Amino acid sequence: MTEYLPEPLGKKTGVRSGKRKGPSRAEMSIRLQLAPFSLTRKETEITLLLLEGLKREEILESCEITNNTLKTHIRQIYRKLNVTARADIPGKIGMA
Repeated sequence: MTEYLPEPLGKKTGVRSGKRKGPSRAEMSIRLQLAPFSLTRKETEITLLLLEGLKREEILESCEITNNTLKTHIRQIYRKLNVTARADIPGKIGMA
C-alpha cells in the first residue's frame, strides 16, 4: 500500500525530527481536512494511522484498544466519510 504521509504522525507512531513539539504540518493539514466529517478524537487518530499505512496489529498496539473496538471505529470512519475501503480515504479528503 502506498503511504500518503511524508512522516509518521503522532507521538505513539514515530519519532519526529527537530525540537518542535506538537503535530507536524502534514498532520495538521489532514486534521483540518477531516474536520467537516465530525470524527471523534479516536476516529481521527485511527484515520491518521490508516493513512500512514499502519497494519491492523500496529494500530491496535498504538491505540491500546481491542480488535472489536478497532472494527467499530473503522466502521464509523467509513460511514462518516462515505467510503468502503482504506484506499478510498485519501480521495475523499482531497489527498489523492
